[in-house]
Amino acid sequence: MPTEWIKLGIQLLDKLLPRGLPRRSFMLLAGEGGAGKSLIVQLIAGNMLNRGEKVVYVCLDDDPESIVESMESRGIEARRYVAQGRLLFIDGYGARYGLESEDYVAERLSTLDTHAAAATIQRLVDLNGVKGNGLVVIDSLYPFFLRYEPTVVYDFVNVLRVSLAKRRSVFTLATLHTPSQLYAEIAAILEHMVDVFAVVRYHSEALEAGVAVREILVKKAKGTPISQGWTSFVITDEGLVEARVRVKTVQG
Repeated sequence: MPTEWIKLGIQLLDKLLPRGLPRRSFMLLAGEGGAGKSLIVQLIAGNMLNRGEKVVYVCLDDDPESIVESMESRGIEARRYVAQGRLLFIDGYGARYGLESEDYVAERLSTLDTHAAAATIQRLVDLNGVKGNGLVVIDSLYPFFLRYEPTVVYDFVNVLRVSLAKRRSVFTLATLHTPSQLYAEIAAILEHMVDVFAVVRYHSEALEAGVAVREILVKKAKGTPISQGWTSFVITDEGLVEARVRVKTVQG
C-alpha cells in the first residue's frame, strides 16, 4: 500500500517537514512549560478539522472548556466542530477533579489508568469511524509519568502507536512536559520509540533580554526529510511566526 502523506498545516512546521509526514506516524512534542506545545497541538488539530477530518482530543493537563476557548481565540471554530461531532474530547482532567464539562465531553477518564485510557481512545476512534484519517491528541503524557513508573508509560505509548497509528492509520500526536533533567532523559528514551520527535524551548539569550522567543527542533522523522537545526519563532495572533535572533557577542 502506498504511503499517504499529510501536512501539519502550520507554515513553520511545513517548512521543517517539507514533504509532510506519513499518516501512520506517532509524533511526540516535548519541551519546557510555556514553550508553546499545547498551542502547536491545537493549531494542528484546527487544520485537520478545517480539512474535514475528525479529532479525538485527550486532555489531561487542562479541561475541555479551556481548550475550546483557547482554540476559539485562535480562530478555530471549536464549538461548531464539537456540535458536528468532529471534535471529540476525552476528559482526563476535569473528570478527575469533579469539574463537569457536559457540553464538550464525549468520554471521561475519572482515574489515570493507562489500560482504561487506551481502551477508551480506541473505542471512541472506532465508534466515530476514525480510520485512515483524522488525528488523536494526547496532551499530555506528563500526568501518567507522575503516577506510574516510566516503563508503564512507555508500554502505553507503544500500545497507542501500534493500535492507532499503525493498525488504524490515524495520525497520533502526544506532548510531554520536561521540567527537569529526569524528564529530559525520559523524552530521550521516547525519541527512540516514536516516529517523529520534536522539541520546543525558549531561546535563552532572547529570554534574558526580555523577549519571549521560542525555538523548535525536529530531531527525528521516519521516512521523510527534515530541515536540520533549531528554528526560532514567536507566537502572535497569526500563530507561529519564524523569527531571526541576533545574539550579541561580548569581546573579552
